[in-house]
Amino acid sequence: MVAVYSGLRVVDLSQGIAGAMATMLLADAGAEVVRIDQPDDRFAELSGNRVWHRGKRRASLDPVADLDTVRGLIAGADVLVETFEQAPDGLDPAALARLNPRLVHCSITAYGDAAAHRGRPAVDALVAARTGLYWEARGVPGTTIGALSGRVDPLADLEVDPDTAVGPDREGPMFMGIPWASNGAAYLATIAVAAALRAREVGGRGQHVSTSLLQGVICSTAIAWQRAENPDAEDYLGWTTDPRAPKGFYRTSDGRWIQQWVQLPGFMLGVSAGDELVLPERGASPKDADLRIETSYTEMVLLQHFHPEMAAAAARFPAQDWERVAAAAGVPFEIVRSPEEALRDPALLADGSVVELPDPELGAVRCVGSVVRLGDCPAPIERGTAAEGADTAWAREQAAVATAVPWAGGADAAAPLAGVRVLDLGLAIAGPYGAQLLADLGADVIKVNSMRDDFWMRTQYSHMSNRGKRSLAIDLKDPRGLALFHDLVRSADVVHHNMRYPAAQRLQVDYESLRAINPALVYCHTRGYEHGDREGKPANDQTAAALAGTEWVDGAADGGGTPLWPSTSLGDTGNGLLSAIGVLQALYHRDRTGRGQLVDTSILYAHLANASAAWTTPDGSVTGNRPAVDAQSWGISPTHRIYPAAEGWLCLALRDETDRVRLDAAVPDVAGLAGEALAEGLAEAFASGTAEAWIKTLDDHGVPAEVVAPGPGTVLFDDPDLKERGLMAAFHHPMTGDMEMAGRLFDLAGARASGRSPMLGEHTREILRELGVADVEELLAAGVVRE
Repeated sequence: MVAVYSGLRVVDLSQGIAGAMATMLLADAGAEVVRIDQPDDRFAELSGNRVWHRGKRRASLDPVADLDTVRGLIAGADVLVETFEQAPDGLDPAALARLNPRLVHCSITAYGDAAAHRGRPAVDALVAARTGLYWEARGVPGTTIGALSGRVDPLADLEVDPDTAVGPDREGPMFMGIPWASNGAAYLATIAVAAALRAREVGGRGQHVSTSLLQGVICSTAIAWQRAENPDAEDYLGWTTDPRAPKGFYRTSDGRWIQQWVQLPGFMLGVSAGDELVLPERGASPKDADLRIETSYTEMVLLQHFHPEMAAAAARFPAQDWERVAAAAGVPFEIVRSPEEALRDPALLADGSVVELPDPELGAVRCVGSVVRLGDCPAPIERGTAAEGADTAWAREQAAVATAVPWAGGADAAAPLAGVRVLDLGLAIAGPYGAQLLADLGADVIKVNSMRDDFWMRTQYSHMSNRGKRSLAIDLKDPRGLALFHDLVRSADVVHHNMRYPAAQRLQVDYESLRAINPALVYCHTRGYEHGDREGKPANDQTAAALAGTEWVDGAADGGGTPLWPSTSLGDTGNGLLSAIGVLQALYHRDRTGRGQLVDTSILYAHLANASAAWTTPDGSVTGNRPAVDAQSWGISPTHRIYPAAEGWLCLALRDETDRVRLDAAVPDVAGLAGEALAEGLAEAFASGTAEAWIKTLDDHGVPAEVVAPGPGTVLFDDPDLKERGLMAAFHHPMTGDMEMAGRLFDLAGARASGRSPMLGEHTREILRELGVADVEELLAAGVVRE
């Protein structure tokens, strides 16, 4: 009953958000993380460092001047995480592999091996701008899929209520306060490290793994960025990423914002028909609503039709009353909160997804807590963030006596999860996406579909979360179907799902039932919310984002903006990423002990991690200086924001005073200006020329800046090099034709971007034959299984 990575040492030589978050997650799993604070760290003042460096030892060392000490620490380490733009001599992958053959060496870069982007600055905002991520904050009319696929929009003339507009009343891309590229890269790096550690258990040797902020973008845009030969294939295209579709935000009589998703007009209008909110006998629950909004593209017309009435109804009553009646009706609903309000929630503190940690300056701080949980490997988060350099002397002593454990020889696995079978019972995106990541690592993933999954399996959401799986359609409510599933469990290593746990118990696919069949089973259950009173509430990406505060941050609500749910949100997919981390950790533990266990995470946990730059003192008197976007969504400061040029858009992201000196040299008219005067001066200067002309000047002076891509995703989808390298995956699907979408997310031996998503029951016969089932035709005829 010790933490899964207890006894492992991690050296953190990273700068920026992604590496700090990844090593935080490794520390949370019990690893001893040695954080090396470097003298040239331009990200040292990030507010989130007070959170991301918790539980780590901290040594102030210069990788060049203190090379022998740094190499000594690495010689005795299990994992190294670094973000070198150019590795110093002696710290390149080949040299470190010779120094320590068992080392898992993880590099996080800006763009990896993408040829067209080499040498560009590794700053989250600039990668988001260059790739077009900032266009996806609100999306584009007709959806990005439609734009990338050359689709003629049948709703091009749809009349739109101006009150439903996403973001500020201006054209152009929008700056987002959540660093989605860095968050995605952090999760991907943690997965790569966990997979390589598991492969090391099999083969005895470490390896060099990597990911990038670019791959973080590709990961975060997987829902919205796809290209299909036939985007009008039945049920494929949805409205959720179209800015003309209301996103379920309503302002109540007390000025609070509420989020109701997917919108239920029958509920909103039904309960508010009188002078107080009253739950009718029928029609309020999603289960018996007469009018349901589906995700198909044309349903956007219904959303526009009902939105004014729903907004007027919301405005008549206070948010707490809406929350009460929605909970009684079983309707997905939350009040939109800031991250700091979320951190003051006693339910989250009791759950452990928010923790209170000692702090050397403030006494104590509240911040995100445990977001990946292993039932047999508890890892309480109790140590706060030490002062910079607090462990320098200790680190030098450790380096002086460290020796690498030699590689004992052995055969490396073809892939980290080669030979592992995963049964995916997941619904929608949050569950299936995690299982898809396991397929990318070489697992045989069987998508166990219900008999009525036709619609969902045809959607864009299924295409990005079920790739590389085999589909078995089976009726688990039929005793014969359940018996077949239990036979599969005997040969499985992992069962993964996100259905409500009482439903799993009714179906007899809960952990207790399946552990009795296969004691070595790793069972991953992901949920919507935390454990406690909210555990049974219906939840989704949007409502969890409201509860955790990411919609508040991205919507610039600090400055009076409207909360925003961008399709780049790592909520559903973030839950999947966290679940993949947990499964890999549990398999690592099973390799050592032979024991399976329960893995647990949630969408809310993912969003708390997404907003982990936020922290507060327990009484709320001091809060972190997290990025706060202005109400017009230009950016977070005059030198870290988007500017319109005479043609195109520019994004600046200055990191320190050195960058400011360079800016003053590039734009002499703003030298000495600050605050609003600086913003106005830069706006006037950039408006005098094109973005392409200005970037040459800024590059010549070494100013961190980028031209914002002309639209979402085009830079990636129209780059043949990215396809050749597998960063963008291409394949043919029987329904949608030739397709392109997110590809290789991490780089390690044996990993690959898995193929297309299956059709419902496409592999039913194949899987039943593998099970040795003789009466396949009878089962098909009886409706127990389907092909």
